[in-house]
Amino acid sequence: MDNSFLNKITILVVEDSNTDRKILVDVLKKYFPTVLEASDGEEAYEIYKNDKNIDIIISDLNMPKVSGINFLKLVRSSDMNIPFIVTTGKIEAETMIEAINLNVNLYITKPVDIRTLLQKIDYLCENKYLETRLENKRREIEYLIEAVDVAALIFRMDEKGDISYMNTAMLDISGYDKEDVTNLNFNDVIHPEIPKKYIDNTWEDLNNGKLWKGNTKFITKEGETFYLNNTIFKTNNNDYITIAFLTTKENLEKRDFQRKVIMKFQESNKKEFELKKKNSILQEKIGTLRDLYEESEMTIKSLKEKNASNVRQLKHYELQGDNLSQKYEKFMNTKKEEIDSYIKSLNTEKQKNDKLAFKYDELLELVEHFKERNKNLEEDVRNKNRRINDLNEMLVNKSDPKSKKGFF
Repeated sequence: MDNSFLNKITILVVEDSNTDRKILVDVLKKYFPTVLEASDGEEAYEIYKNDKNIDIIISDLNMPKVSGINFLKLVRSSDMNIPFIVTTGKIEAETMIEAINLNVNLYITKPVDIRTLLQKIDYLCENKYLETRLENKRREIEYLIEAVDVAALIFRMDEKGDISYMNTAMLDISGYDKEDVTNLNFNDVIHPEIPKKYIDNTWEDLNNGKLWKGNTKFITKEGETFYLNNTIFKTNNNDYITIAFLTTKENLEKRDFQRKVIMKFQESNKKEFELKKKNSILQEKIGTLRDLYEESEMTIKSLKEKNASNVRQLKHYELQGDNLSQKYEKFMNTKKEEIDSYIKSLNTEKQKNDKLAFKYDELLELVEHFKERNKNLEEDVRNKNRRINDLNEMLVNKSDPKSKKGFF
């Protein structure tokens, strides 16, 4: 794109925030010489009405007095094509659809990324540059037609073949008056002997942006035949222009001139066709992006609702978790107290057991002592019993007469 074209671009920035507006204006002035600014839709519309050189509008949606969407409506009431960029922090799906229906070109969320904004503006400038070039080419064609008009037979028709214009030379050779032209169709001037297939193929080539050249038989208003060496091409306005020369010796000298003119037309027509095709592709992409945006908005809305539900549920779980935590802490404290009490009881029992064990050892020693004592006593008793037995035996012996010896 030619830099001189960018130097002619005028941008209107509409933003109610003084800080945001100043940042945008300061950045844009580094790239574009003329940047206008307004703080609300009302002020912006007054600037727009008084300055017909505005090329691009960048506007916030949420503004006092006249909102961005209402400002867009006012602009579209007089111009459906001026590029309009929307900037906003939040936008409802209904508002976005309304903006799209009003032919808004681009949508940028806040905070505005300057690099993204400049890319979008560059894209719009590129489209405007192509449109300007197309318009210039169209004017060139008109100038060329005017130049050729005095030397060639020219007529213009639409895609249905309805003729809208014949120059003086074509009127003279065909025998028609200017008043007849608007009621004429291509089939009225082409000779009936020309095969329909031949005519259909010619139309197909023209609709595909091709240049058609050849000799064709025509018929006058009075039914007389004449031959023309034709060149037919399609303009960007969907008009079909025929530039022809009579195939007589007098016109042979003109054919060289015709060839040069047609080559110029061919080159111009090809570029116009390519640019128009490119623009059509871009429009399809824009439509696809709009559909994706609407789908994304619905998805985002659904996700926000789900997220809100999840947040509520999470808070509920957190509350339950806090209650459970408190209950768990209380339970653990109770169990700790029970364990401490149990340990204390165990220690007490252990102390008792230790005392009992000590007493048990003492008792064992005492038992052993008594056992030894009993053993000694038993031995003593046995000894005493034996002594008693011995004494008894002695007594018995003393008391038995038979046992008395030496007494009488």
